This record gives sequence, C-alpha cells and structure tokens, in this order.
Amino acid sequence: MRQFAIPPAAGATLLLVAGLLVTGKSQAAATILIWPIDPWLSAERNATELWIENQGTATATMQVRIVRWRQENGYERYESQQEVVASPPILNVAQDDKQLIRLIKQAPAPAGVEKAYRIIVDEIPEPNDTSKPQMGLRLQMRYSIPLFVYGEGIKTFAKGEHHALVDTQKLRWRVVQEAGKPMLEISNRDAVHLRLSNVLLHQSGRTQTVAQGLLGYVLPGESRRWPLVAGITHPNEMTATINARDAKWHSAPGD
Repeated sequence: MRQFAIPPAAGATLLLVAGLLVTGKSQAAATILIWPIDPWLSAERNATELWIENQGTATATMQVRIVRWRQENGYERYESQQEVVASPPILNVAQDDKQLIRLIKQAPAPAGVEKAYRIIVDEIPEPNDTSKPQMGLRLQMRYSIPLFVYGEGIKTFAKGEHHALVDTQKLRWRVVQEAGKPMLEISNRDAVHLRLSNVLLHQSGRTQTVAQGLLGYVLPGESRRWPLVAGITHPNEMTATINARDAKWHSAPGD
C-alpha cells in the first residue's frame, strides 16, 4: 500500500501549487472551481456528487484520486485505497463548462466508525509546444478536499451547517512546548472529526487570534498541534467555531 505524509505546515486544505521556475512571470490558463467542499456519505448512501467548473481561458485536464486520510505524530498521512472511487478519474473540462464526478462507495464503513479520505484533484499540464519559446512559471494546481464516510450508528444530518456533530465534552486543549516554542494542542476523543475555525485564545484580558478562518481538522482519537505567536503562553480560555450543535466551543484548558 502506497503511503505518503504531509507535515502540518504544508497541508493546505484546498490548494497546493507546484511549478518549474523559468522567468519572473507566471502562466496559468485554468481557473477551477470545485463544489461542494465538504462532500460526505452516510451509511445509507452509496454515492455523492462533486462538480468541477473551468472559468479559465483554455480546456483543463484534471485527474481525481481518493486517498485514505490518517493523522499520526503531527503528520497528515495519505494511503492508496479502493473503498471509495471517483468516476471518471480523468476528465477534460472545456472553458466555461462544468463536469460531474461521482464519488462511489465500494465498501461500507464499519458500524459506529467515521472514515476519513481526501479527494486529490490535480491539473494535468498540456504538453509543451517545443516550436515556441517557453516563458514564465508553469503552474500545476492541486486541490485537496476532505471526504467523510459514515458507518451505521453515527448520526448524520442531511440539512444544516454540519453533517456530523462532535461532542464538546470529548474535546481537550492545552498549550505545550515543542522545541522550546509554545504550541496549541487539541485532542479529539469523539467518534467523529473536529473541524476548527475562527480560533481565539484569551489570557488576562488579552485575545490572540490563532486562525481567522479554517485552522484544520482533528480526526477521531487523534491530537494536533499548531504553533502560537509569542505573547500568550498561559491562556485560560479558548473560543472556536466547530461542527457542534451550537457551533461554538468555549473551554478552559484541560488534559
């Protein structure tokens, strides 16, 4: 089974960029929109939809893969799998057009289990025209979108802001030291993932913004760490928007 890992700092949720530098300019013909950004499959559903729209100036060739997603020792680990597949896996999307991809479950998740995957969408560059001089930076776009699949017994919601709710009583956070630097550590002991955004730490009347938008995910049974800027080392409260019924998590630190 093929495995690869991405450290937290490189694990962008939606977009990664790679390219070969030739001059100080850049060239990118495709502008891609992908929706929904939070697809999921309940125990009762065997397939769901993902759309890719090309708002660029040329046809885009895209490859779609689904990999198993784990978290281990602060790394995002991806593994090849065939439990959920994308159809079609390669597609050409014309300018100002959109295409449907079906995400098909081929094996059910065990009862009481949430399984996490990542949908990796890569732009496949067109072959270079060797008759013309190559100028600029050729960009290859990569999009990484979370996908969650649920087994029997996990309650999901077809409507509403969140399709699965985490129990705040099973969440913990604290500040720890790593290589002499303060880190925010968050642990999730629930059966479903924790999605964190708009994270604030409070200490002695001061507030530090850890993330204005999405900070990241903590998968079931896992812990994640994020670096803190200097100044707040002993916060007494954290506020965050999460996938809970009241959408807010207010908590003092705890082990």
